[in-house]
Amino acid sequence: LQGLVIPTQEHSYQFIEALAAGPFAGYFGAINPWTTKFETYNPSVDWIEATFSTVITNTYPYYRDLQDQSDDPVALALGKLLRVAVMHRVTDMFGPIPYSKVVDKLGGISLSVPYDSQEEVYKQMLKELNEVTDVLKENLDLDPETFRKFDDVYYGNMSKWYKYANSLKLRFALRMAYVDPITAQQVAEAAVQAGVITSNDDNALLTVEENRASMIFNDWNDHRVGADIICYMNGYNDPRISKYMNTSTSYREYRGVRMGIKDTSKSVEGSAARYSKPAVTDASPMPVFYAAETYFLKAEAALQGWIAGGTAAAKSYYEQGIQISMNQYGVEIGDYLSSTVVPQGYTDRWNSQNNISFTDVPTVAWENGSNKLQKIITQKWIANYPLGIEAWCDYRRTGYPELFTARDNLSSVGYIGDIDSKRMVRRLPYPTTEKSSNSANVEAAIATMLGGPDTGATDLWWAKKN
Repeated sequence: LQGLVIPTQEHSYQFIEALAAGPFAGYFGAINPWTTKFETYNPSVDWIEATFSTVITNTYPYYRDLQDQSDDPVALALGKLLRVAVMHRVTDMFGPIPYSKVVDKLGGISLSVPYDSQEEVYKQMLKELNEVTDVLKENLDLDPETFRKFDDVYYGNMSKWYKYANSLKLRFALRMAYVDPITAQQVAEAAVQAGVITSNDDNALLTVEENRASMIFNDWNDHRVGADIICYMNGYNDPRISKYMNTSTSYREYRGVRMGIKDTSKSVEGSAARYSKPAVTDASPMPVFYAAETYFLKAEAALQGWIAGGTAAAKSYYEQGIQISMNQYGVEIGDYLSSTVVPQGYTDRWNSQNNISFTDVPTVAWENGSNKLQKIITQKWIANYPLGIEAWCDYRRTGYPELFTARDNLSSVGYIGDIDSKRMVRRLPYPTTEKSSNSANVEAAIATMLGGPDTGATDLWWAKKN
């Protein structure tokens, strides 16, 4: 279950993080000259299958086995927590999903069940997170050796799992800020009071025998770092850039690939050499949740008036979030917090048709410029690299950070439906296998819960900010 939150299997990671969410988040771009792909808004149906059915069918056998084979309350609580962590990514890609009815009262599991609306999924997940934290709170002093050999994230440290669960609650709360602000504030306040991840020592990182993302980026040569993240970091003179990525072998510079371009080649003489690779190795852990994120979540909560101190508190959390991210990578922050530089845009030294400018990008300095939320989300986006789904969610929820549009929008001929380049993909449509194997339930969900047609242009429940 731990290896399904951020997928450790190479093909699952590639489909979800490198091909879909990563490009939608401005983190990655494909250089393999596929004619159908997420970036040009015309992915093939089997690619969508890998982001929905594959995740669900891989998760529940493990979850069922855990329930069948253990009556240990801590083990069951951790299993419940991991199920939430996996499925909240699925609902945030698709919207309504089968969730509350998948496991029946006797512990049986069926995937051909009625859907829950995304609002219902969130309410059920928050209920389950409360159940998890109730158990973990009673076991904070449990000897780590009890679970050490089963746990490749925190090695049996229940205090850290407790903080992670509360941090997920805080993430959920801000996700709901524009659709259910009263509940969101209550959840946020309770999570912060209980204790969230505030130290890099508590970062949720999955230790793996071999990081298969390294194989995807370093051996397969299908992907490079996105132009968006590189243009921001180059523009801000961000000292973390050398920790995030390598310089391109052609130019010896940090160069990104713009999302949704057709004229690429993964040969070593072509695009593979022109653009930067992520700085990931076989020995790199898989990131799940960074401490920096909680500071930016608190900063946004302070702007919402949920945390005492208002704008002053938001500034403090914003700057702490940047500082703890710098600390995470062992770099000196210098005068970054007072920078009034504005990144200008993207220039592709190989093909000027890929060039594009920014229109409204904030400075780093808190006092410079009025859009505080944009500053918070932009710096959160940089600090959260390479957690693509989370960044894509923030973009859909808030409109930030400003991201480059896909150069080639081919949505009119694809399964995903017509996409407005400025709004990008808002969700993924359900795959055809789900529509055939669970047809009545998925069609009912589309008709009564989705709030629009089953295309990539329909907003999710929480994406209601104007």
